[in-house]
Amino acid sequence: MLVIDEYLPVRVLVGVRPPELGEDEPLALPAYRHYRLLQRIHAPGTGQLSGLLADSDQQAIRRPHPEVLQILDPRPLLDEAAAIGARYRSAGLLVGETLAAGLTYGRQLWFGTSRNIGERLGEIATDLRIAIHVADPTP
Repeated sequence: MLVIDEYLPVRVLVGVRPPELGEDEPLALPAYRHYRLLQRIHAPGTGQLSGLLADSDQQAIRRPHPEVLQILDPRPLLDEAAAIGARYRSAGLLVGETLAAGLTYGRQLWFGTSRNIGERLGEIATDLRIAIHVADPTP
């Protein structure tokens, strides 16, 4: 199972799955990252996520088919996320849940573009030996 950021599902759910992700590997989105997508559906802004969502199938994003994209249950990840936050003095749920999911599901994380990998997340992932991959649509 590949843990992905909130930018990749927009591409995957419109049928443009990045070849780097392979065809058979299930995709999983941490719940808080799904929440960020839902926020932009209900209150679009001017950022890159809102721009991606403008021409997407919002119903597919709101309720993704589990064979295409699984939304991770946050409950099994919260204790590990809190432990990571305490250890690295980083209280953010987005980063903690993402890293906990990475630890739980194969020690790797996938992002839609390199600019979406925060410096702190990258540092902690390196320390935890979680590989970070990018499936960037632009070379």
